Amino acid sequence: MLTRRTLVAGLASGLAACAAGCARLAAPPAPTPTAVPTAPPQPSPTSPAATPTRVAPTATAAATPVPTALAPTAAAPTAAVSAQPTATAAPAEASQVALEIRVWNGAAELQLDGRTITPGVQLVDRGPHQAAALVDGQVVAMADALPEGGTLDLVVPPPLAGLAVMIENQADARPQTGLTQADVVYEALAEGGITRFIAIYLSGDASPVGPVRSLRHYFAFMAAEYGADVVHIGASPEGYAWRDALHMGHLDETYGEPGVWRVGTRPPPHNAYTDTAADRGFLAQFGWQQNHSWGPLLFSDNAPAGQLAAENISLNFHPWAYQVDYAWDATQGRYLRTMEGAPHLDAASGEQIAPASVVVQFAEVDPIPNDPKYRLDVNLAGGGGELVVFSGGTRRDGSWSKADPSSPAVWLDSGGQPVVLPPGPVWVEVLPLDSPLQVS
Repeated sequence: MLTRRTLVAGLASGLAACAAGCARLAAPPAPTPTAVPTAPPQPSPTSPAATPTRVAPTATAAATPVPTALAPTAAAPTAAVSAQPTATAAPAEASQVALEIRVWNGAAELQLDGRTITPGVQLVDRGPHQAAALVDGQVVAMADALPEGGTLDLVVPPPLAGLAVMIENQADARPQTGLTQADVVYEALAEGGITRFIAIYLSGDASPVGPVRSLRHYFAFMAAEYGADVVHIGASPEGYAWRDALHMGHLDETYGEPGVWRVGTRPPPHNAYTDTAADRGFLAQFGWQQNHSWGPLLFSDNAPAGQLAAENISLNFHPWAYQVDYAWDATQGRYLRTMEGAPHLDAASGEQIAPASVVVQFAEVDPIPNDPKYRLDVNLAGGGGELVVFSGGTRRDGSWSKADPSSPAVWLDSGGQPVVLPPGPVWVEVLPLDSPLQVS
């Protein structure tokens, strides 16, 4: 098991080695921050965020769980592939096998070996086959089938490249603006018992968004799951080290990079805001905004419901008293979010934050040894643990794992299958172990 202070030099090369499989990645050392150039370097060909990945199927037994969905980068479409034999149709004869093809996260034309088909089970001759999903005539995902059939998952990528914004949650920063328009928001502890948000925009933009604050390394791990570039103001030493090791595009006001402005209606440092559409323009000029990925998210109108009712959710971030509640609104099909006993509203629109799904990841949270500002390490990279998913007014239990800092988390239900969510915003609560979670 690696310790937080193991990586003293060569962080980026160490990351590449770790991506091949590490037991646990913790916070890197606290290097002395150096000025970050206004125009960041082009992504390295070996960068996890820049390297297109083609996921090839491997021969697996029926007990092997379906891998999590991988969405394609802008450079080369890919697909999540599983080779589980399907039991939904029996081969007509020994020379044929059953191949189930599924399309996730959007509508697309589906083709098998160049001919248009409908999603579902196909009886095909034993041997190589290739499936592709097309949007407006362009291939956005493709996968090769195993000769013995199985299941292929094609994921339609999000329309926009990933963009993440660090948003603070101190009392003087409330209410925030722009969280209602994010596709997915992660909430986790920062120091002092105060949580912080990282809002990820994949299908639309928002303005204004904020207040914008500093980056921690484990929030960089969250953004990396979506290949997202990040907007922030300053960072912990570990935050800077891992942001750069992950080759993340960035806009950081601390080093004179554009994208953030200040307002006079709030005291500093709680008065910094940004515009995601403008941010995309700046990042594109610097050669970023290349990755289109849904990370661990799989959406379907037919997402399964849990067997347990979950209309009221209450959680705390152990050992702090800070409390978050969600109440199911069947009319909207959303969970209404309450924070510290008051509805959590958007400052600009007055709209109450209401995700379609709430995902709880329990993770080990520890103080970083000898850190003068009492910062934390959240064990996400190389970690795993209990997962609880709330959607449709119901609860599902499962597990999560994350192989390395750049890989998407794997969310599995109790049967070992990938978690499928109904379309709509997702809030992910990263809770310390032993944190209270009450459901009724």
